[in-house]
Amino acid sequence: MADTIKFYYPDLATAGAGTPTLELNGPVGGQAVEPTARFVTGTSVNGTRYVYQKNTVTQNVWVLQLNDITAAQKAALDTFWNGTVKGPSNTFDYRHTDGVDYASVRFADPNLEFQRVDTNFFSVQLRLELPTYVDT
Repeated sequence: MADTIKFYYPDLATAGAGTPTLELNGPVGGQAVEPTARFVTGTSVNGTRYVYQKNTVTQNVWVLQLNDITAAQKAALDTFWNGTVKGPSNTFDYRHTDGVDYASVRFADPNLEFQRVDTNFFSVQLRLELPTYVDT
């Protein structure tokens, strides 16, 4: 089993280092950091879709593939996503498997998509938006 990753809401200082808001089985293998252009997209009242690039600065998106999430961890991640941080709306602090903490992280995607691996386990890809580049 992989090491664990930890999420602290609203931040590490408030939640306390010993009590993560959410703890999951961590990713296995290398995880990519993708510098991604910042776009705004939406639909106007008359149904016209618009997209524009905010600026030339990229955001750093860390892609974590979690392949052995238990049913209890899946339920806890759903609660954290929907009830606590409300998807990409709120920031949180994140502790990776190597013990390094990252502040002001948010989910980059508007929804979670789980796949059942077997009877008791699920996989999910988390895309975390970080304020600084991470050298994986």
